[in-house]
Amino acid sequence: MLWKKGWWETRWVFLIGLAGIFLAYGLTFGGGHFDAGRWAARLHRSTNLSESERQALNSYQGQTWALWFKLLLSFIWADFAVVIGAVCLMTACPWTPSQGAAGLFTFSLPVSRRKVLLSQAAVGFGEMILFALIPSLLLPIIARFRGQWFPWSDTLIYMLLMIFGGAVLFCFAFLLTAILGNWIAAFILGESVVFALYLPFIQSFGARPWWNILGVMGGESYFYHGQIPWLGLLTGLILSAVFIFTAIRIYERRDL
Repeated sequence: MLWKKGWWETRWVFLIGLAGIFLAYGLTFGGGHFDAGRWAARLHRSTNLSESERQALNSYQGQTWALWFKLLLSFIWADFAVVIGAVCLMTACPWTPSQGAAGLFTFSLPVSRRKVLLSQAAVGFGEMILFALIPSLLLPIIARFRGQWFPWSDTLIYMLLMIFGGAVLFCFAFLLTAILGNWIAAFILGESVVFALYLPFIQSFGARPWWNILGVMGGESYFYHGQIPWLGLLTGLILSAVFIFTAIRIYERRDL
């Protein structure tokens, strides 16, 4: 029952976000065939790229990775993670002024606060998985129709890095909502973090610093060096667990 309730409360946010990402997907990949000369010229204008990075990007696979996983999906997914992380607790927080009645109804159910919180988190993160999975799986199919090639194995790796590397953003927004009791304030604070991480590199195809979670999400070390960013993934997952555990403790101890 709880997971159905969670889906019912967040379905429109999820569906609107999915429609938006497909629109961005169409604008990015809905044009003609791969123009190697135009892409090479764009890379040549990027003065911050090393020669090895420029050579790695100078292909259909490089263009697809750079435009989708590095720039577009990493930013949209991060934004959506913050939105869902904040909204999925909106009606479960009885101390939120605009959702008090719904929150008290949730607590009238014969379930523990921990179960309520974890079910909301599970539904929200499940939506995040679908958000990365559905459009990305089209990349190898579109490549085949264009006479190009984009490996399924790389697509899967990039999707997993996006999902588990970016989990920390979802959990951070989740924690903020539990602390502040206001999903709008949690959303604004979470978005501020995302923009601070993204804006300095918005026009750059080069690698981000090791501490930038968007670089882990985009699979930069895997694309440029063939290495899974285990340290970044582990750090992000540990922080995600800490954020969720802290949110649970706050949720369990707060008076109604």
